[in-house]
Amino acid sequence: MKSMVARDPRKVYAERFIFMAALLIPSVFLCGARAAVVCVLSVLLCMLTDFVCCKLRHIRYDIKDTAVLFWGLSAAMLMPVSIPYALVALSSVICVALGKHVFGGSENIIFSPSAISIAFLIICYPSDMLYYPKSGEIFPVFGEFAGVLTHSAEYSLKHRTIPSGTILDILLGNAVGAIGAVNVLIILVCGICLLIRRSSSISAVIPCLVTTAALAFAFPRADYSGLESIFYELTSGFALFGILFLSAEPYNMPKHRWARVMYGVTLGYIIMMIRFLGQTEGGFVFALLITNALSTCYDTIVDNLHYWKKSYLSTFETSKNDAQRGTTKLSDTQEIKIPKKYLYNRPPIEGKVKKRRSSDVGATIGRPNNDGDSGSAIGRTQDSGAPVRILDEEDEERTTEQSQTHDIPVGATIGSPQTGGAPADKEGSDE
Repeated sequence: MKSMVARDPRKVYAERFIFMAALLIPSVFLCGARAAVVCVLSVLLCMLTDFVCCKLRHIRYDIKDTAVLFWGLSAAMLMPVSIPYALVALSSVICVALGKHVFGGSENIIFSPSAISIAFLIICYPSDMLYYPKSGEIFPVFGEFAGVLTHSAEYSLKHRTIPSGTILDILLGNAVGAIGAVNVLIILVCGICLLIRRSSSISAVIPCLVTTAALAFAFPRADYSGLESIFYELTSGFALFGILFLSAEPYNMPKHRWARVMYGVTLGYIIMMIRFLGQTEGGFVFALLITNALSTCYDTIVDNLHYWKKSYLSTFETSKNDAQRGTTKLSDTQEIKIPKKYLYNRPPIEGKVKKRRSSDVGATIGRPNNDGDSGSAIGRTQDSGAPVRILDEEDEERTTEQSQTHDIPVGATIGSPQTGGAPADKEGSDE
């Protein structure tokens, strides 16, 4: 089976959309029909925004772009069931217009569009995004809610208190939270199916879970054991849902395996740092945005390591093996090959020494100089202005005779202090 990076992104997003839609079934039973209305409205408005943006950009609208469906549904899953419909519409516009089209399309995105929209709503509308109905209370599709909204388990952990409810209730989804983030068992089953079908990156998801669990075990935020800390940290807020569904999107994932491992470790570390030091809930979306910005850096690091290993380390090992076999002496000159990625803007270098043409040596030959003498044998170059003497046939014969008598190289310039040509130049001038 092909890896997630090698597969068609549309098929990957379609499978992720289908598995995520399965979370709507328990949400409708626990929260009422409004949960389904919010999700359907978010998906439809994302499609409408995508259509309008394509028309404004004068490009063809692709109705088969399943990434838009996934982003609309994932953004709705991170909202409370009590979210106003106006904010659902605003989230859809931000998700597609700002998250996709501002960057030039789905294949050029840098940040997760659904994370952008949820982060914007948390910052601008915290009272609507961070308060939820109690577990088991049905929120009406239209009309006012008679109950009381409350905080989630992430709020309790931030204040270093143990969340209310038993472990079994949390696993079955009888907890306070977003529409799709509270059904822990179903999230785990869907996440494992995505990993098996390679619709999610194992090399990114597993390191992120391990890093988050390790930090939660080492630094519990309340009076409970390390294992209980792992359970509460992963099941509270958007952590488990976000890691399994949002952290490994095909369009903004690193290409290399070890780059994805670094990506997952960084995401898990930032999630826990925001939870330890941050002042707001929903820290996962902010951690995801920070890690998305660093995604291409990990590919660059791995590429440079590969070039270093191929160009320098392997060359050293080859030279050492040749020296041990006796085929190459250690005193021999070794050729250093520069990687092609650093030669993109260098002109080709030829090993031949070109002779200087007479037309380039003197710019005043055949032209009147400053003194009006057009036939002078001494001219000046255009660049340096240094005097240049043009040899005639008699000078060349005299140079050859002197070289044979005094072992002077043939073709040496008359007047050079190394060949003793100054007296010869004087004799030639006297003649």
